[in-house]
Amino acid sequence: MTVRGRRSDDTADASPGLQSPLATIGFMGTAFELILRYLVGLRTGRGATGAVQIAEVEVDTLLGHVRVTRFASGLAVGRIAVPQLARSQAEGSIIQGIGYALYENRQHDPHSGQILTAGLEDYRIPGIADTPQMEVYFDEAGFDHVGGGGVGLGKIATMPVAAAVANAIHSAIGVRPYELPVRPDRLISALKTRGTA
Repeated sequence: MTVRGRRSDDTADASPGLQSPLATIGFMGTAFELILRYLVGLRTGRGATGAVQIAEVEVDTLLGHVRVTRFASGLAVGRIAVPQLARSQAEGSIIQGIGYALYENRQHDPHSGQILTAGLEDYRIPGIADTPQMEVYFDEAGFDHVGGGGVGLGKIATMPVAAAVANAIHSAIGVRPYELPVRPDRLISALKTRGTA
């Protein structure tokens, strides 16, 4: 399936029919938007950071293993000063998000509070074999009102990755994981509960 579209220009006159997201919730939303715009200098709507994350996964329903095979990330973060560094940071964020979704699990002793997973021999993070094929796209439009024309991209590139992986798992096997990391035992238990194992 191919979807094509074009964003409108970032001017108030270009799209007179579009409303601000805050204005759609009534008087309090409009008032809050005015406060943000005139007292703080923040504008809502276009020019706010955003991310679209799409994951493709393989799920072994017998053993409960999940492998992310491909990942696409679209990031609206404004002007990119050094494209290669921005792409490297976004790719690192994807790998970190995959670790958060599938592997990383800090454990502590319930009696002493001591961290039991203090080193990399006990705390699993993604390795080179866990790294999927990655595509990263940047949308640089809409940030003219921000000093420098751009904003940070570390958190916006990292946080939605786990949700994208969980949604891909749900699409693949019909079971929605609600607990991170999506460990094999949790996945097999969810499959048995659903009656598909």
